Amino acid sequence: MRKIELPSEELAEELQSHLQDKRFTGSTYDKGRRTIQFPDNMNTLQWSSLRGTVEKWAKGRHLEVVESLKLQSTRSEETQVRADPKELEAEVKKKLERLTPETAEERYKYLQSRPISELTEAEFNERLALAQRSDKVKPPKK
Repeated sequence: MRKIELPSEELAEELQSHLQDKRFTGSTYDKGRRTIQFPDNMNTLQWSSLRGTVEKWAKGRHLEVVESLKLQSTRSEETQVRADPKELEAEVKKKLERLTPETAEERYKYLQSRPISELTEAEFNERLALAQRSDKVKPPKK
């Protein structure tokens, strides 16, 4: 969500009205946080135009526009609700049962080549299960 924070409710309401007059629609106003929010799917050109309009409006009211940065994860798995560990384990087991020994080895090598920090929880569990499976299949060393 893209948002514009304002110092007071009056200014927020005034800016929202101004933006609607300028045909910037689709915004929502959060009274408690004094923010006007816009959907993430706004393209860069639309956001740039909106920002220019806000900067002109702010200049006329002796306000300064301050940009802030927000960091968020790009991993979609983190935004989803974490799965039940037993469900996850059952899914991994089903997936491994379908693999031939050759494809299981290839999958394990692939998962092993990726840093653990980049693996999803499911991939990490799959990697562990594949490692345990390969230990059972290999003959003991003498």
